[in-house]
Amino acid sequence: MKPILLACLSIFILSSCQKDKNDIEIQNPVEIETQIENPDWYIVTAPDARPIEGVYGDIDKSLVITTGLKIYKTDDKGKTWTTGNYNKPIGIFSFTEVQDTLLVFNTKSYISNKAKEQLIYATRPSFYSMDKGISWFPYENVTFTEKDPRVLLNKAVTAAGTEYKIDQVEIGGSLEPSGIVTSKGEKINLPQNHQINSLYFDKKDRLYVSASAAFCGGGNSFSFCKGENGVLYVSKLSKK
Repeated sequence: MKPILLACLSIFILSSCQKDKNDIEIQNPVEIETQIENPDWYIVTAPDARPIEGVYGDIDKSLVITTGLKIYKTDDKGKTWTTGNYNKPIGIFSFTEVQDTLLVFNTKSYISNKAKEQLIYATRPSFYSMDKGISWFPYENVTFTEKDPRVLLNKAVTAAGTEYKIDQVEIGGSLEPSGIVTSKGEKINLPQNHQINSLYFDKKDRLYVSASAAFCGGGNSFSFCKGENGVLYVSKLSKK
């Protein structure tokens, strides 16, 4: 792996510990039930009871996801999962790949652009994997620069330049995610209601939506519809 220069925009580190790189396990198959049968989306359920924060890869080959404190890899569209050896009390939010190296980001940074949009980035990659997400190692003796990689979480752009972003509405004085809108004025509806955490396009221009478990009701009547395992939506067609 070639040296990678990193920047620290905001730091979210509690402590660090190392787990042996061979300490991995195969998760039991996750029951997706009828969710997988959807004309527009592949629907993948996380193997633990946490929201899916970020995703990287190709659903036809292999995917890695994070549920905040764990990293999982699947080669069969979420039927079975391999658990990476990342085992740190450090929140993680997204991935990117630099040459042959997969990076994970442990910080969220909030930046307003000229259009007064609040952009949410995953920043400060501090762990890396050389085997597509199974074995993770911390960086040491890192030099920080302003040119470090970062990943935009609440917006993604197709190869043709169409922007997809997490829409927000004001609820109780705070902004909450409310579906997906495009720069063409289209509204993207998911089959159920979710807290959406990030958007991602693969090399085939298919949209990936990392989200919480489906919830029913709102306000004082809020509840998860069935379990708290996060959900990943993957569009079956490329976006333009």
